[in-house]
Amino acid sequence: MIARNEEASIGLAIKSVLALVDEVVVIDTGSQDNTRIIAEGYGARVIDMPWQDDFSAARNIALSEATGDWILVLDADERLQPVRPVEFQRFLSNPSVAGYRIQIVSRRNEKCTQTFQLVRLFRNHPEVRYRYPIHEQIIPSLNVWAEEQGMVVADSPIVVLHEGYFQNRTAEKRDRNLRILRKAISTFPDEAYFEYQIACETLVRLDDEMLPVAGMNSALMSLERAWQKIQRLSLPERERLAYGPDLVAKISACRLARDCVPQARQIVHEGRELYGDHPVLLLQSAASECRYLLDFADQLDASERAKLLNSVRRDIHVLHSTNLAHLAVPTDERYRTLYPLRYLGELALLEGKVGEAAELFEKALTVDSSYSFAWLGLAECARFAGDRKRALKLYLRTVTENEWNHRAWLRGCSLLEELEFHDNAASWRRKVALHFPEHPLAANLVQQDELTEPWLLTSG
Repeated sequence: MIARNEEASIGLAIKSVLALVDEVVVIDTGSQDNTRIIAEGYGARVIDMPWQDDFSAARNIALSEATGDWILVLDADERLQPVRPVEFQRFLSNPSVAGYRIQIVSRRNEKCTQTFQLVRLFRNHPEVRYRYPIHEQIIPSLNVWAEEQGMVVADSPIVVLHEGYFQNRTAEKRDRNLRILRKAISTFPDEAYFEYQIACETLVRLDDEMLPVAGMNSALMSLERAWQKIQRLSLPERERLAYGPDLVAKISACRLARDCVPQARQIVHEGRELYGDHPVLLLQSAASECRYLLDFADQLDASERAKLLNSVRRDIHVLHSTNLAHLAVPTDERYRTLYPLRYLGELALLEGKVGEAAELFEKALTVDSSYSFAWLGLAECARFAGDRKRALKLYLRTVTENEWNHRAWLRGCSLLEELEFHDNAASWRRKVALHFPEHPLAANLVQQDELTEPWLLTSG
């Protein structure tokens, strides 16, 4: 492992593997706390290395120092879940396997656990080394070497629990990552991966939607440049990109945030031609199709509408039955348990089945009582049924649960205008204009208020 100022967690990380490994190698990149003392106390060999804004360089120094036949890679804020030594040895004794993908379970908070797969257990060979200065990858060199040796990279049931970064280090981590990514884009101009990653660092997301806050348009440009670079690759190379589905989904989500619904649908269609029924694409397809059905209802005949509705239901059914643990990009359980309920509710509402829609949104709230899009769905049900006062209360509940639900602010604003609560509507418009400046309606909302609220011209 590599570590810096990890005294709070490194002891547990090392302790979790002591029954299985012959040695522990820690590269310390400049700790100023008790990281070294704790690691050495557990028998680790600690090697000092000045930090050079290059994760692969640090990882590869650790690999060059390791003497075992196999490498197990952990971060200092991770713990290997218990595994029987005899079972672990069975993996290492398989002569046909060059490396194993293990499951990383990342706890973001009490309600959100992400599970994905990474290669963290592999044979020790000088040709197998990490690449890229950030979001470093072992799989490119491991795949080449494994193919030369007639070996494969296989799945395993091994689980590593990732506790994540402390909150007071989030900004520091983000600034560091952006600095390295900008340098990497200059160093590797044809590599799509870094354009994708710099967008991931800057985008702001609310559950399964992108938010049109400041910087979203710039991030979208990075994503679209990454997609253009991917198109230059051969078809097999494109199909092997683990981050490809997530890249496509993010482009589509950003386009939806800008109300570019046909373009959002198009990129999802392109992505599914490459990556099939990947969970993030199934969900994003449901999102874009629901918006299309809502915004372009008057342009669809009955057969087209029925076909789209059935297609979305089929995608949600497949999503609900998908095993998320085998993905290379973090995807949490809400993709299977919570988000499908939202879109099934939206489909029911599009068909005028208000009672069914309300039941689905209520069911979503039993999964997560703070899920703002379920509260928004109930508001839409009340509005559809003609109960505007209840709808307004539910819009208020939605933004109380999460003030970043821009759809609730916009829908609530329109209802306030209907009810002729013009002062309140102006307040809600200001909220959208100031907090979601890259929403297509933001400029118009500011102009509306400038007619009656000149102070907005000089406010913050």
